[in-house]
Amino acid sequence: MRRRLFKPRPAALSDGLDVGALAPLVDMMTLLLVFLLRSYSTEAAPAPPEGRFELAGTVSEEARKNGAVVVLVSAEAVYIDGRRVIAVAYLPPELLVREVYDRLLLTRDKKRIEVHADRAIPWGVLKRVLHTARAAGFEELSLVAANTSSL
Repeated sequence: MRRRLFKPRPAALSDGLDVGALAPLVDMMTLLLVFLLRSYSTEAAPAPPEGRFELAGTVSEEARKNGAVVVLVSAEAVYIDGRRVIAVAYLPPELLVREVYDRLLLTRDKKRIEVHADRAIPWGVLKRVLHTARAAGFEELSLVAANTSSL
């Protein structure tokens, strides 16, 4: 036989919600807090100074790492760490893009590179940028996309 720790109180003497009624509320608040913390980012997403830019979609939930060279490929130009390097219209047909290569050599001490490409960029343009980054000595390349499963 179990001992009762608390004596039941008559309903007329009850002064509000029971402690057991607060447990689901605390659970929901904890879940909401975890959701908000997972979807919150302290840094703004890089975007070109002009024009439209939309990242491709992904379902990966892997977080971005800090301390990488950010290469942004928009429909208008290629940017490295926020500086415009070359217009996409003037990209040479060769795989190695000399302007991007020279700029990446100046930032090679970071060892990592993140490529943010507009979803409308043709594969040929992206392939030239990735090949140039590999030729500049970057061994860890990351393609960044927008998570389509988030809000």
